[in-house]
Amino acid sequence: MNPPRVIVVGGGVIGCAIAYQLATAGAQVALLERDGIASHASGRNPGNLNPILGAEPALVPFALESLQLHRALAPELAALGCTPYRIEPVKRVVLAFDDKDREELDATARIFAPHEDFSTMHVAPPQLRALESRLSDAVIDGLLIEGNGSLDSLAFTRALAEGAQKAGAALLPSRLVGVRHESKRWVRAVHTESGELACDALVLATGPWVAETRSWLGIDLPVEPVKGEMLRLKLPGANVTHDFTHGIISLYRRGDDEVWVGVTRERCGLDERPTESGKRMLIDAAARIMPAVREATLIAHLAALRPATPTGLPVIGRAKNWNNVFVANGGGIKGVLLSAGIGVAIRDLVLSGETAMSVAAFVPQGAP
Repeated sequence: MNPPRVIVVGGGVIGCAIAYQLATAGAQVALLERDGIASHASGRNPGNLNPILGAEPALVPFALESLQLHRALAPELAALGCTPYRIEPVKRVVLAFDDKDREELDATARIFAPHEDFSTMHVAPPQLRALESRLSDAVIDGLLIEGNGSLDSLAFTRALAEGAQKAGAALLPSRLVGVRHESKRWVRAVHTESGELACDALVLATGPWVAETRSWLGIDLPVEPVKGEMLRLKLPGANVTHDFTHGIISLYRRGDDEVWVGVTRERCGLDERPTESGKRMLIDAAARIMPAVREATLIAHLAALRPATPTGLPVIGRAKNWNNVFVANGGGIKGVLLSAGIGVAIRDLVLSGETAMSVAAFVPQGAP
């Protein structure tokens, strides 16, 4: 029996994870990416592996499964000789400036309490200053969270693409321009700028670019682009040893000498250009946490579009009214984390029609 021919559209972290899992399982995979691997959000984020904080409760079981899969993937990709991407544990401190913030710290601690692989601990101002002397004097409390991780997202996405290619997948730098289908139930081929490709299954991992999906296949995904801007900085003096968070603003230790500051959230269509106002907002908010940010050297100012859904939950599964079209989208700020689980789930669904992954709540609305 010939291996199934699967076309994966989208060379971000989710598309590359799917291509890797399918190719290593024996499928004949073609990965289509018009702009280059990790050329958008997958290459412009701090690579948080944080399955609980900021996650909808319905997402947490799948996010935890994804974190475990990341830990298994790292040695697997390293053994294949793929690009190293430095997966490592993270100590994050959520900060309080007033009593309301303190109440939120308590609520966060309760969320983490049932999860034995994570720990939280309140950190009083003297201990906070011992962790990081440059924190603002206005910080009155902190909650130290351990159990999360991080990775170099750009390098990770490239490693997945390389692993897929080593397993026989073809990387096609081309744009999808249409589909050929039968009885509006089966996609038999896709049309690209380079010609037609026959397929037994089509996987759409297009991120915020969903207009063509709607017009070609009638699949209406509840996904919209949300722009996030970030700064890569080098602080004066030694680098931080912890990540520090207040609200939606965080200072992330990345590598040996970089701090990433993020993130803004803006709905502005498909405009992914960084803005001066976004940079000012990030510097002002981060300087409230650590005034030394104003003296930092700017390495890069980044912006990217993340595919968000109204529920905060991804869309994973077989598309409504289609027998061989699958959707993997809506990861939002958790996309890098969820990619490991989505890759396995879509692989299972394409090859066997079912999966043990906790994705039942994420099936596209109305899907069979």
